[in-house]
Amino acid sequence: MNKISIMLAASASFLLASCGQGDILFADKAVVNLSPVEGNPSAGYMTLHGGRVDVELVGVTADDVLRIEMHETTEENGMASMAKLKSIPVPAGKAVKLEPGGKHLMIWGVGEGSKKRGLLTMTLIYSNDDRIEIDAVVKKVGDPAPVSEE
Repeated sequence: MNKISIMLAASASFLLASCGQGDILFADKAVVNLSPVEGNPSAGYMTLHGGRVDVELVGVTADDVLRIEMHETTEENGMASMAKLKSIPVPAGKAVKLEPGGKHLMIWGVGEGSKKRGLLTMTLIYSNDDRIEIDAVVKKVGDPAPVSEE
């Protein structure tokens, strides 16, 4: 092998080795818990996985809903309150959970099509202009919890 071939092979090996789980911005384990009260917002949860650089989730849209907002539940002096968020930081290579009692989505008016399909397709919009489409499992009150992959 000549020197150029060896250098190219070494470079390719290095590039492939540097590609890891933390290199790709993605989301998983998405679920929408439908509100048991008609007209009240449903709640959305998922895990956001950071890529190579720090970003922020700046918006979430879906065709089959009236409105989606990002919120956070906090507790102060024993009282829980909820505040609307403009963004959710997603550090490079880290996971951020949207979960009950913390950061989450409030979703108004989930459409009948998504309810019947059992899936709501959402688009996550990030500060670096990435847009990621994800299907969230739509659950009614009393539905069994999804099997955990952790």
